Amino acid sequence: MFQTIAAYTILGLTVGISIGRPKIGRFHLHHSAGGVIGAALTVALGIVPPAAVLEALHLLALPVITIVSLMAITLIADEAGLFRIAARAIVEKAGGSGLRLFGLLFLSGTLTGTFFTNDAAVLIFTPLVFNLIEDVKGDSWTIDNKLPYYFGVLYVANLVGALVIANPINIVVASILGIGFVEYARWMILPALASMAVSFFGLLLFFRGSIPKTYERPKGRGAPLESRAFVQLCAAVLFVTLVGFFSEGVSGIPIWLVAMAGAAMLCVARGIFMRASLVPLVRGIGWDVIVFVIGIFIVAMGLREVGLAERIASMLSGFGGSFYQLVFATGFMAAASSAIIDNHPTADMMAWVVREMPLAELQRKLLACAALIGGDLGPKMSPIGSLAALMWLRLLRDRGVDIPYRMFLRINVPVTLAAVLVATAVLCAEIALFADLP
Repeated sequence: MFQTIAAYTILGLTVGISIGRPKIGRFHLHHSAGGVIGAALTVALGIVPPAAVLEALHLLALPVITIVSLMAITLIADEAGLFRIAARAIVEKAGGSGLRLFGLLFLSGTLTGTFFTNDAAVLIFTPLVFNLIEDVKGDSWTIDNKLPYYFGVLYVANLVGALVIANPINIVVASILGIGFVEYARWMILPALASMAVSFFGLLLFFRGSIPKTYERPKGRGAPLESRAFVQLCAAVLFVTLVGFFSEGVSGIPIWLVAMAGAAMLCVARGIFMRASLVPLVRGIGWDVIVFVIGIFIVAMGLREVGLAERIASMLSGFGGSFYQLVFATGFMAAASSAIIDNHPTADMMAWVVREMPLAELQRKLLACAALIGGDLGPKMSPIGSLAALMWLRLLRDRGVDIPYRMFLRINVPVTLAAVLVATAVLCAEIALFADLP
């Protein structure tokens, strides 16, 4: 009983520190501190034995290599100027239409989140979109005219990941369930497109009176690029890396090795073209995210040790005998849990639950996909649902934009629930048409 109470208390403490960032003296605890403290307490109280921690580190090693490599690729692409080029192209392509500008920003942000992970999309696109809107705003614009573009960034960071690399939780869960890159994409691209459509039109519905009709085209050509050859090489390496991801089943080269090779090539190119030290690049990688992912994984292992996985499995089994009902129940439970206690511990726990269910391998993988639909979308139903949402709020607050929580909930809860419903329905349709289930 003591360990059960302790495990749940540790979860609350971990999430509370990560969200609230309490101040000790002159220092604010970072969200990674919550993961470290939670993991340390979980081991110190004997909830998870040290041997299991070593097992967890071994299990997370390759997903972590993948995440770090993708972060390095993102930072180098940003340094090269790829995202500034994209921003200028979007402004020109939209042709002065505020609605087209909103649509193109949403689309480009979605592609960034798909190929560079959602946390990278938030870190890069939030300041990029803020500065872009400041450059193109008309004299009559108010904060209400800017909010649709800001919320567009939040949404592209919390869509169903069409590729496994789109979200760290996707990488971890796919690793636990043994879901390959192409296999994941096969089942999740259509639900991702569905979530994109529902989210886009949901935002249009809420902001239909706020999106300005026109914007001012910025004068000048913007900051010059360091090296056009470096930009072209970055684009080429990114393309080759993506091809490597999709050819995993044929080549046998795992995605962690492809990602690491892509990052290594760009690091070498960065040194040649920019003559820059690796130290700023290494510092720029989100090590806090890595530490949090590992820490919260150990906390989730503690919850598993005290029987939470069995309780969740029992709850899911109570939703009826149909596999389709189980898929819907899994998706919505993951979405609700992600909104309440953050999507990282939710994804870890759901992965353990699904892995231990007495189902065929394909059924377990499909349930994991349903859980990731909820885990990818559900976090934006509350400000504490994901690190991406917390970073979005902080980055805007640092720039003088304070998003009221009431507005956050009023917009995000209905749109997210609709997106979860439609994306899960699309997954069920794919199962009915293409899955050879027992």
